[in-house]
Amino acid sequence: MARARGISWVWIAFLAVIGALLIAAGTFVTAKLVAPAPPADVSINVPATLLVDGTAPPSIPVPTRGSFALATSLSGTLASANPAVVRPIGSVAKAMTALVVLAAHPLARGMSGPEVTMTGADVVLYRQAVAQGGSNLRVHAGEILTERDLLLALLLPSADNIAETLAVWVSGNRASFIARLNATASAMGMTHTHFADPSGLSAATVSTAGDLVALARAVTANAALTELVGVRQAALPDGTVLNNLDILLGTQPGWLGIKTGWTGVAGGCLLFAASMVYAPGRAITVWGAVLGQPPLTAGDPQHPELGEAFVYGRSAAVAALRGYAAVDLAGLSPQLSGSISTRWGDSSLVLLAGHAADVVLVRSGALLRIRVTTLATHAPLPGGANVGEITGVLDAKTSITWKVVSASDIAGPSPWWKLFSS
Repeated sequence: MARARGISWVWIAFLAVIGALLIAAGTFVTAKLVAPAPPADVSINVPATLLVDGTAPPSIPVPTRGSFALATSLSGTLASANPAVVRPIGSVAKAMTALVVLAAHPLARGMSGPEVTMTGADVVLYRQAVAQGGSNLRVHAGEILTERDLLLALLLPSADNIAETLAVWVSGNRASFIARLNATASAMGMTHTHFADPSGLSAATVSTAGDLVALARAVTANAALTELVGVRQAALPDGTVLNNLDILLGTQPGWLGIKTGWTGVAGGCLLFAASMVYAPGRAITVWGAVLGQPPLTAGDPQHPELGEAFVYGRSAAVAALRGYAAVDLAGLSPQLSGSISTRWGDSSLVLLAGHAADVVLVRSGALLRIRVTTLATHAPLPGGANVGEITGVLDAKTSITWKVVSASDIAGPSPWWKLFSS
């Protein structure tokens, strides 16, 4: 009987060990079968850069004398020559005078604004302008002109006496208005600019080509002023016809004008803007300044005193605007190779997902810098699943992203593989 009891306990112990082993094995098998599959390896290969538009941008001509600066709304400064040299600016100063007048007495596009009655003091200002040999507009005491009339006389024929009249009308006296001009220039970051008068006739009214690009931007940001500088011809109430001295208005497509300038000391000067529409809702504006151009002995018979200011302004604007292209992202993609592979042997190639139509403006010859991001990917995986992204960075304003997807389905691992994989 004692021997029988010994055998039974051994048997019970044996069965207990076997049971424990079976439980452990079952737990192990269950853990292996329910454990998530290891992530797939995603390989995405693209060039480091992508040429967006195959043509090189045209070179931008710059004057060999004087100063020049040119910038666009997409790329900032594109070209310059002596842009920080301080020079007299002639009647280009009247663009700032108009800006300050409109800050004090805003006008909506096409509106006339308040009426101003010319006085004996305004007649004296006219006679002074004539005596100084400056551009002028004859006025009579008691004559009524609107703010719009005065601004057109200031900007189109560049009347020096009207600049003085507007200064007194806005600020009460000349000195206070000049202080406004300089405060406005300072607020705009025009650190090398100083106004000694509202007309620019004084050689002490100076700026740089680089500073004046900021003034051109401010002019085109003001809807009323943009409209005024683009007027080719206007008539005052008494029938006097005002002709804009900017001969490129109406002859050069996209030309917005702004202001011509000349004195014997300043030479020929031009502050200008132009724009081009490349696709609906996609346009670029160019701003520029040309200073210190010597007079021409041949060329523009109307304005030989401006030298080659018109020539360089026009050719630079045309070259700058020709250097951009509208690109539809739906037709743009980098060359791609790569694959998705799993440890159990299933795999797929990768593809770029179709990009929705989206037109962007780019500089000709621009390169996108390519950045690749892979996403954590687990099978099973259907074809077309997102496994990564490719981002092309053009500049601080423009980046383009494509999705990378699987070309075909990838099955999950079989139970057998999961059970025996290490």
